[in-house]
Parts: sequence; structure tokens; C-alpha cells
Amino acid sequence: MIPFRIHVENARSLQPVFIVRPDQYEGALKRHPDLSPRLRTTWGFDQENFVDSVRDADALITYRFPKEHLRERAPKLKLLQILGAGVDYLLPLDWVPSGLTVLTNSGAHIPKASQSAMMILLMLNAHMPELVHSHRRREWNRTFTTTTVGKTVLIVGVGRIGGGAAEQAKTLGMKVLGIRRNPAPHPAVDEMHGPEALHRLIPRADFILLNLALTPKTRFVFGKAELALMKRGAGFANMSRGGLADPAALDAALRSGHLGGAVIDVTDPEPPPADWPYWDTPNLMITPHVLSDDVEQYIPRTLDVFFDNVRRHLAGKPLTNVVDLAREY
Repeated sequence: MIPFRIHVENARSLQPVFIVRPDQYEGALKRHPDLSPRLRTTWGFDQENFVDSVRDADALITYRFPKEHLRERAPKLKLLQILGAGVDYLLPLDWVPSGLTVLTNSGAHIPKASQSAMMILLMLNAHMPELVHSHRRREWNRTFTTTTVGKTVLIVGVGRIGGGAAEQAKTLGMKVLGIRRNPAPHPAVDEMHGPEALHRLIPRADFILLNLALTPKTRFVFGKAELALMKRGAGFANMSRGGLADPAALDAALRSGHLGGAVIDVTDPEPPPADWPYWDTPNLMITPHVLSDDVEQYIPRTLDVFFDNVRRHLAGKPLTNVVDLAREY
């Protein structure tokens, strides 16, 4: 039996949550014992021996890698597993050679991201961005609020994470409106719509949760016009990519008092420089892109997704989590 060669390429500059450790890899092999005898794995750090390592590789697991001339460097490469749910940092995808399938780890984020979405909705409902801003200003701002029951959240991008957020919102007694490219029903979404309904749905929402892939078509999908359509005092959240929302427009909507508060786990640019003009935007809470990744389970779940696709590939079955090169996600 010809072994299926996998190369794991890590980068020491990345946070540990994005590095595949050998013990995590061995643990995944134990969960997939049918594959273990068929696989041969090599390891690399910081592209030191990348060309030699990928020359005979059938699959590559990585986040950062030299994508230029990839087919010449890795003539046998069939599967490229990205250690993330988005490939916006790899756009445009014109470097992807024929015969190579690019895979994401979509789904690995669901448990942590769903809980974080619930936390954000509770924080926005309790006006925590405003209260934290008052704290910083040493103001005793006694802002009282109601529960989330009966309020409406619009989830823009009901993919796997958005679906998980919808389930959490339902446990809070909320009405859930959803938007996705294919407006097929979702059990936790009361009304599902296509992208064309965005402007019609925005004014109905008490909270908006942005969860789209970032492509040239979705860049600044939330700008001045969209924020102006939101209810006065509504809350805004972005857990996906900073480039989806215009930071200047969000700053203006918060400074004017039109929005009640916002929580963003992503920025544009990311990370923002020390002189970024929006560090001190009132009623805005910023977290450094940490709310979706489970420090203990992110890589194990990613490896389970990958090994399932290796099994499918070897059996000639359709793969999951495949990047659509035309859609760019």
C-alpha cells in the first residue's frame, strides 16, 4: 500500500492555538485508527525545509506557507488544509494550481464561537460597552436594562458559526432573523432571507451580528448607509472579519448616539496600530480576535475535519469544507 504523505508546516510566530502539536496529531490518529496505517507525516517550522518536505507530499496542513510556484514545489499535492475558517488573507486565489483542493476548518469554531455570541448578545443587551466607557471616564452611570426575551437579532451570515449563534439566541428567548446566500431554512432561525433583504431587515433588529466571509464583494458591507438603518440604541457585533464593517462609519454611529453599543472581535486593519483612530471610540468594546478559538480544542477539531476529508479523498467521495475558488471562500 502506497502511503499517503502529509506535511505539517507550523510557524513559530503564530499563537500556540494555531500550531499543530505532535501530541494533538497523535491523539487525532487514535481517533481515526483506520487511517493511521496509511499515513506518513513530516513536520516543519518556519519554512526552513519546506521545498524538500512538500516535494512528495499528498497533503499539507498549514496557516502560513510560500504559495508561489506551489505546483512546481509540490507536484503531488492534492489537499491543502488551512488552519482557519477564512482564506481572505490568501486572496486572490489565482495561485491555486489545478488539481489542488483547498480546505478550511469551518465547524471547528462552533462551540466556542457560539458561546461568545451569546456573551456578546448579553453584553449588548446589558449596555456593557456603555458601562465600561463610563467606568473609564469615572462616571457613575446607572443604566438599567431589560432581559433579552422577545428582542430581535439579525445574523448576517448564517453559516456554521452563525447557526450556532442562532441556537444560543433562541435559548435567550430572542427572535432570530437570518441572511445567507442560500436562504434555506434553519431550525433556530425564525425568518431566513437572501442577501438582497439586508436593508429591509436591518431596521427590525435590536442587535445585529455580522458573520460573513471577507471577499472583495463583502468588504465594508456594513457602512454608513447600513448603520443608519439600524434602530436608534441598537447594538452591533462583528466576530468574523474587520473588513466587513467600515470603522469610520461605526465610530460616527457610536459618537452620535445612534447606536447603543458595539462589540468587535476583529478590526480593520488587524492588528490596529497604536495610533488607530478608533481605540477610544465611545461605547465600543474591542477584543483581539480571540472569541472564536478554543485554546484546547481548536486544533483537535481541525484535525478531525481534516482526517475525515482524507478518508473521503481516499475513498473517492465528495469532500467537505472545500473553498470555492470562484466565490473566494
